[in-house]
Amino acid sequence: MPPAAPSRGSLSPHDTVRSLLAGAAFFLLLCGYTLLRPVRDDMAVRYGADKLHWLFTATFVCTLLLVPAFGWVVRRLPRAAVLPACYVFLALNLAGFAFLLDTEGSALAAAVFFVWLSVSNLFIVSVFWSNVSDAFSRDEAHRLYGRIAAGGTLGALAGPGITAVAARHFPTSALLGLSAALLIVATVAMVALRQVSTVREHAANKPVGGSVMAGIGLTLQSPPLRALALLVICLTTVSTVLYLGLVDAVGKTMPNPGERKSFFATVDLAVNLCALAVQVLGTRRVVQRWGLRTTLAIAPLMLLAGFAFLPLAGTALAFAAVQVLHRAGEFALNKPGREMIYTTVDPESRFKAKNFVDTAVYRANDAASAWLINAVRAAGGNAIWLVGVPAALLWLAIGLRLGRRHDQQHDERRLDHEPA
Repeated sequence: MPPAAPSRGSLSPHDTVRSLLAGAAFFLLLCGYTLLRPVRDDMAVRYGADKLHWLFTATFVCTLLLVPAFGWVVRRLPRAAVLPACYVFLALNLAGFAFLLDTEGSALAAAVFFVWLSVSNLFIVSVFWSNVSDAFSRDEAHRLYGRIAAGGTLGALAGPGITAVAARHFPTSALLGLSAALLIVATVAMVALRQVSTVREHAANKPVGGSVMAGIGLTLQSPPLRALALLVICLTTVSTVLYLGLVDAVGKTMPNPGERKSFFATVDLAVNLCALAVQVLGTRRVVQRWGLRTTLAIAPLMLLAGFAFLPLAGTALAFAAVQVLHRAGEFALNKPGREMIYTTVDPESRFKAKNFVDTAVYRANDAASAWLINAVRAAGGNAIWLVGVPAALLWLAIGLRLGRRHDQQHDERRLDHEPA
């Protein structure tokens, strides 16, 4: 028999154990990724902001190839086995890169690693949240997802801190080996989460089934999934505008690779300190008091204010400040909000459609946005006003509509379960 639901604002021992396991796994995953992110960003500067659209395109192509492969895995393996199989495979990839890359690595190896890390990051996070949404009910998600996301933010704080210290004393291969080890330990925590969960476990030993390409059809057929895909398109458009602007500004003002890595690590630390503060103090309160409509609207509103400021400055520090607002809002509000919506769909949508949206749609728009921004700049236009602002406005409109629909469904469900 499942444990009794705790009273509003309190956590049962069962909730505490599960949220700690999920939060610990997310901590390890994001720590492993973010300790490598400054290395990847330095590689981006070395390639040049005017050439990054090629790496973004390569990332999209690789992501597109990954979608049917992942669909094949999900179709054949029990749901409980998908995450361990994928994470162990990616850890072996990291071990292989550790042998290929020295402190700087060749230009080809650097490009391959940039693409691999960009693809695997989204894939790792998408599989994580698919499994978390499989272990928590909709009501539990409203109470616990902010805490789980805070675990990831702590990991994202630890990662760049490790790089800032270790990069001066150890080669890149050592960081890759550490990241692989963290991924394996995270896998153990997620397996333990499955063992103590009571939600949907009766089906965890069965494959999801369906076509390997079902995620595309599911996304196009479902209004909530289409809206989530549009949200991701807006998010990636804004992210690309800010990232290319930041890389360009850093490349023009910081010729030293060590200085660039330190700067990128500092930006990551600022992002995650802000995100952690919101997650601990505000995410749960915002969701429970004002609903998902407000939760999904805050970040685009802050971005619009930031975009109004950017043309006045245009420096690396200014781009970094808006980047902090954008990424902190994504980690603390948008990502938990989107994942709450996924708890309301069926298992095939949680694994296949979600993975398609979080990887293929994400990286496709990364590449498309990079080419669009390049064309706008070549024509003498301002990418912030012509690309970033329209994307943020559309993001705001979709977030309000999708959040309102989810809030109405949540209120109706709560009323149905109240005693007469």
